[in-house]
Amino acid sequence: MLPSSLKSIYQQYKNDTDSVAIWLATTAKANGYADDAPSPNNAPVKSGRRKGKARKPANPANKTSRIIKIRDFEPMASHIAKTDSIKVPHHLTVALERVIWVRKTFSKRLVESGVKADPSSDQRHSFFVRVLEKVRDCLKPLMGAGSFNVDEAAKKAGEKSQDPVKNIFDILKVYTPSEAFLNAPDVAAKPATDTEYTVEEDESAEDAIFALVALLGDYSRLRKEIKSLWADYQANRLDLAAAAVATNTAFELARSMEDEILPIMSKHGGKDDLLTAYFVGLCKLFGIDALANKQPGDGYNLKAYNLAQLCLVNTISLLTGYAKANPGDLLINNYNGKFGWYDEELGADGETNRAKWNQDKTAISEVLPDLNFLSSNLGTGAVEDELIRGMGALMEKPDEGSPLWLAWAAQIYLDVLQSLGSNCGRGFEEMKQESFKIKKAMLDVPNSQERNRVIKAVTKWDRDPLSTCRLQMSRLGLLPDNGPPAWRFLHRNPIHCGLLLHNMRVNLHVSGATYAATPGGVMCTTQLYHALRQEKLLPDHLAWEDLDTFWKMQGDSAVFVGDPPTNREDYFKNYCLCIGVSVSNWAPTKRKGKVNVNTANRRNMKFKGWVSLVVNRRLAPTGERPPLSSDLIEGILIEGRRHEALDGKGHIRPEVKGKVNNETIDSVSLSPTILIRKLALNIHAEISDIGFNYFTMHNSAWKFLTELKEEFTRLWGAEFLRYIPKEDKLPYVVGYVFSTAAGRTGLTRDDKAEPRDDGIDAAARVMRKFLEDGRGRVVKEQAETDVEPEELKDAEFSDYDPWRLDGLMTAIMKRGEAMGGFGRGGAAGDCPMQRPDKKFTFDGQEINGHRYITAAHARAQIQAAPPPQPRPNYPSAFGNIEKLPIGFPGRYEHTPLLPGQTSPYRDEQPGALRAIYNDHDRTNMEVSYHDRRREMTPGGTYQFSLAHYHAARRSKKTESPSEELQVGASQQPDAGWIPPQDDDLRSQGVCPKHLQPRFKCQRRRQLRERKEKSNEGAGLK
Repeated sequence: MLPSSLKSIYQQYKNDTDSVAIWLATTAKANGYADDAPSPNNAPVKSGRRKGKARKPANPANKTSRIIKIRDFEPMASHIAKTDSIKVPHHLTVALERVIWVRKTFSKRLVESGVKADPSSDQRHSFFVRVLEKVRDCLKPLMGAGSFNVDEAAKKAGEKSQDPVKNIFDILKVYTPSEAFLNAPDVAAKPATDTEYTVEEDESAEDAIFALVALLGDYSRLRKEIKSLWADYQANRLDLAAAAVATNTAFELARSMEDEILPIMSKHGGKDDLLTAYFVGLCKLFGIDALANKQPGDGYNLKAYNLAQLCLVNTISLLTGYAKANPGDLLINNYNGKFGWYDEELGADGETNRAKWNQDKTAISEVLPDLNFLSSNLGTGAVEDELIRGMGALMEKPDEGSPLWLAWAAQIYLDVLQSLGSNCGRGFEEMKQESFKIKKAMLDVPNSQERNRVIKAVTKWDRDPLSTCRLQMSRLGLLPDNGPPAWRFLHRNPIHCGLLLHNMRVNLHVSGATYAATPGGVMCTTQLYHALRQEKLLPDHLAWEDLDTFWKMQGDSAVFVGDPPTNREDYFKNYCLCIGVSVSNWAPTKRKGKVNVNTANRRNMKFKGWVSLVVNRRLAPTGERPPLSSDLIEGILIEGRRHEALDGKGHIRPEVKGKVNNETIDSVSLSPTILIRKLALNIHAEISDIGFNYFTMHNSAWKFLTELKEEFTRLWGAEFLRYIPKEDKLPYVVGYVFSTAAGRTGLTRDDKAEPRDDGIDAAARVMRKFLEDGRGRVVKEQAETDVEPEELKDAEFSDYDPWRLDGLMTAIMKRGEAMGGFGRGGAAGDCPMQRPDKKFTFDGQEINGHRYITAAHARAQIQAAPPPQPRPNYPSAFGNIEKLPIGFPGRYEHTPLLPGQTSPYRDEQPGALRAIYNDHDRTNMEVSYHDRRREMTPGGTYQFSLAHYHAARRSKKTESPSEELQVGASQQPDAGWIPPQDDDLRSQGVCPKHLQPRFKCQRRRQLRERKEKSNEGAGLK
């Protein structure tokens, strides 16, 4: 069971009831109470003893599963009260008093809020409260002093507050752990029993509403903490990656919190019904009619904007509306600006509720098509944040509506975006700069698997997949040529940029440490650097700063066996041990011959930033998976502290052993909100570890060893090169320095010669020159120096296509099809293509290489056109409007014409394709085009001809006359996107449903046509 500090509010609320019930049952039974009433729930558990040949000692068995009925509470309490020797534990007294007070007070607030529960449900809730009060009265003589203080709780809950919403949430403050509670010793574990108790659930509607309000309370706390994190980021107190990782983890935590209460909410109409009832009740309490004063496109009365934001109504309606208005197999689409465009300068500073709602609506409308694309197989990126993952699940089941956690995550996205205002692109710039630095550093690294992994991570967004895909679709005539600018998704999404930045750093660290550890050049160079300092051969003012940083991070155990050596004999012995020589080679009885090897002596580098590495693994685009919970986050933080004290072999580092022994690292005991902040601070603290470039460190050490080899070759001629037979044996040059300085020709005690200083002196000269040239702080300078894009303009990393866009677009062009279905969990290249059937075709020569345009695109853009504007000297008999700022597939110019008019107004430049429609009936529209077969006009342009319109059979649509507000329903079916109609998506038997087999649709069509023909023949049509 989780410590209460880690529980959500609803978990703590349920735990109060459960702990009281289980204590009553176990205590009453231990003191002679027996309830022998037969029950199917009280059957003994089957023995755990195994059968057959593989019999082993039996698992603990003969356990009884028992459900504690609410009606049994009072009899058990009465029985316990007859035993004077029993004392009710203090934490049970607090739990009992608290659950009674919360239930009664919440019920009162609910009535004040105008939310009406079902009468029978209300009776069940009241009955449970009365039972708990009777239990308290029975046990009062056995309770000690200092129990739950009702007056203090009322004060804490804001009894006198005039804000009913504040009162509702302030009731939940009794579940906020105090400092005294967090610092108190753990309660002793309850003794094991042979009965497994579960408590009868109180599944009243009021309990379901409490679960919902408790969830909203948890979300409110987390939201406040996340806002604080991003304020720290703005003030340069917190790194972008730290804020982003903590925010994404909070999304996971929010999801697990919702999962806890889904069962009880589903028994009372589901989250949408409960949330609607609660929202409408709050509006009524504030004197607001939720359905009054609505303008077209509004889902509710905007006087209730703040209440709707609190209840997640705004983001739920936008998410659900998009999911229902757009087919799940749509490859990519565009927001067409129907509601206007998001104003970065304005941010969250709208003066009216409508201005704030427009900012919310436009920001979400512009990002949803991008999230939809990135949630598909085609859009699989380097990382998959919870918004993308949640969007993918929503698009697969749009009829279920948006989950609460996803709506809350979308609200957090708005909070972050709007709080940054015009500076919202700062995260994108920081992420780009980090990628520039890593790319420039990789230019000096030879090709290897480790380098390729890093390059893959930092070049993933060099080519914006969204913009590239839209451009290709536009060229094929499948999308209007009015898409958003490249990289707008990242420019407006500092959360995703922070996760990409984190992923780059982790890849740089893991791959770099692996790359540097294998040759051993950094380890041997560090040993030589230590020896030269120990021998006073390097002046104090000369320091190899990068090597000092590496040494401090990795610790002595990555470089030495035992304590650092202090004399020349020990330098040599330590070097030998670190490359895998056994200490038995120095035994007095050891004879010359084969060298004994002990691979356990070889030194290991350790991966730093354990918390960062674990979190990064959860960012991998793996589709659906269980979300993080509070206890898992706590476990990650505890393990992170433990790993910090370990060396590369999993042993406690000697230099921190004393400190670890004096610290307790078994629990962090933090509330969920503080856990998120603690995680952010952990990630922030680990940046210096995972951001250190081991590639550059290895290159610096290797260059130094190369220069040392060249110096020795100059001193002793080519004969020296026999000690370095291959380039990968370059670290042996350090062994040569140590062996000559110690006077060693071998490992045994007889392998001795006269010690020589020329080798170690030459090493000192080379290193002094190396450091005097400023090459001892290359890693540090790389991290501190900004890189301009021009410095990488000639860099060629690879022709890797991370998004597989080229191959996909080639396939689309070859097939000549329109839209592709790219769901989660299937191979994108194998999805069937879909071609719109409802279209305008052109006679004669193709228009800009295209033979048709889809009616869906034309209709949607005309219907979304602005209101008519007066135009002098322009025919207005049919209410035609000004030239529209819209685009059809292809790069065409569009000017509305009167029906029958064969050329545009004389002051207008003619275009290739134009829409003709009546403004009073925009669904009645036609398309005209420059016909090259006709005679040219006096002005030297082609005359216009009407395109041929091909309409598919329309399906009947039912319209609901009800105006009832439903939070989970789509408030705006025509929500500013360009969704193809069903009849636009049917062509040659291809069904618009995602991945539906083609032959099934063909078979249905054949049967339908056969039936229609037979009906006609029989005179039944």
